[in-house]
Amino acid sequence: MPSVQDILVLFQTAPALDSQVVAWARYEASKGTRIQDLVEEADPPYNTAIEAMRDGWQVLQMSELKHRVPEDGYELGPLPYQTVMSRFNELQEEG
Repeated sequence: MPSVQDILVLFQTAPALDSQVVAWARYEASKGTRIQDLVEEADPPYNTAIEAMRDGWQVLQMSELKHRVPEDGYELGPLPYQTVMSRFNELQEEG
C-alpha cells in the first residue's frame, strides 16, 4: 500500500511547541476515502507539539507570537495558536 499524508492540527495556549494542547483536529487520509465513525476524544492525542514531534510528526506551520496589551482583554474567535503537523502513514485497505 502507498504512504499518504495525515495532518494533525494542535491548538495550544501559546505559540511555543511545548505549550499545552487545548483542542485538536485530525485529517487522516490513511484511513481511506470513507469516514466510518467520528470519534469524540476526551483527551488530546499529545499534550504538546514536542510530544507529537517525538512520535514522528513533522511541523508544517507554527503560529506567530501576537503582541498583546492588557486592554485587549478576551479575544473572541478561533483559537489563536495552532501547530499544523504532518506524518505519512500507509493507506489502509477499505473493507
